[in-house]
Amino acid sequence: MFKIRLSLFLSILFWLAPLCFFLGWQVVLYYPSLFPAVVIISLLLLIPVAYEAAGRKRGWRAGFIFISLGLLLSSFFLFISFLSSRWLVQLLWLPIIYYFYRYFWTIKKIDSTGSAAEWAQVSLYGGLLTIFLTASSLFGLQAFLSLSPWPLLAAFAIILLANTQALAFSQGWNNKAYFWLWPFLTLIIAEIAMMLTLLPLNYLISGILTALAYYSALNFIRLYLNNSLTKRKIKNYAWFTAISLIVILLTARWL
Repeated sequence: MFKIRLSLFLSILFWLAPLCFFLGWQVVLYYPSLFPAVVIISLLLLIPVAYEAAGRKRGWRAGFIFISLGLLLSSFFLFISFLSSRWLVQLLWLPIIYYFYRYFWTIKKIDSTGSAAEWAQVSLYGGLLTIFLTASSLFGLQAFLSLSPWPLLAAFAIILLANTQALAFSQGWNNKAYFWLWPFLTLIIAEIAMMLTLLPLNYLISGILTALAYYSALNFIRLYLNNSLTKRKIKNYAWFTAISLIVILLTARWL
């Protein structure tokens, strides 16, 4: 009887979790001092959610699911705390809630279909969004609070490495021979973020540029791991990155 009730509780909590996160933010709106408590409680709530998502099995899969969703949720909480418009914040919750349910739905489909391709694609989008939200938030802290960039860059590097490891797991890049790629990628993106701190850019633009660099680097790594890193594909991605960079800079609001 206890196992049946526990199973039912985990299932209900799993599907209600995104709405609980949203309700937690509503509490923050009225009691801003509770912001740290709401973030901590939300992350604790993610532990049984990750356990349920992993098929109620403890292991690397549950751990990486928790890391992936935990980083996304905490970075989103921090990001929306910079926004002054309550209506905009409430609107931004819609795609986040949709993403969580999409993530849950695709990971539950793995057991029935045996294919993790759709979950891998959804995880990739979430990983990119996490980097944008994290980078924008840390650039925002530097701009609004005049903080030293070095502790922020150190924190960003740690988050970046954890996010990349979780993303690599979801993509099936689990070969130990490729482990060196993730610290290498972290170092490159962290250096790019460091250079962006020296430019008079809006924190949102800096976050977008960091996410663009991360996306481009991930694509090159994907091609390398799939043994399809040809000159033609390198040129295509290089042109895409260059054109995107030019468009973003031309439309950026310089401070």
